Amino acid sequence: MFPMHVKKIRLVCLWIVILAMTGAAGDELWSTDASKYALPSGTVFAETGGAQENGDLQWFKDRMEISEKYIQEQQGIWGMSWGHFFTMVFLVLFALGALAVFVQRQRRTREILEIIRKEMQNGDSG
Repeated sequence: MFPMHVKKIRLVCLWIVILAMTGAAGDELWSTDASKYALPSGTVFAETGGAQENGDLQWFKDRMEISEKYIQEQQGIWGMSWGHFFTMVFLVLFALGALAVFVQRQRRTREILEIIRKEMQNGDSG
């Protein structure tokens, strides 16, 4: 089906992904000390959460050089900022509207095709 070189490229890519997921490619792939507690799939044991979470957050802020003035003091609904929340509400409403239009278009297309099929059976021209 596929030429041999495509199969070899896929196999090499698969091995690279596997090595990256297990951490066997080296510590350069992991930017924190969480790799000490990591499972082969890259998940971290539940024991590393809690007390270390604030330290990890502070490490991230220091690493990304995020100023204290850009840190959000109050959060909106469900831990999101209000801007993010309203953006997501708009996105969901748009997706539902697009789905409704798609379903309506499919129904109308089916109706038109049924009318055309009946006309062709009866030999009517309009």
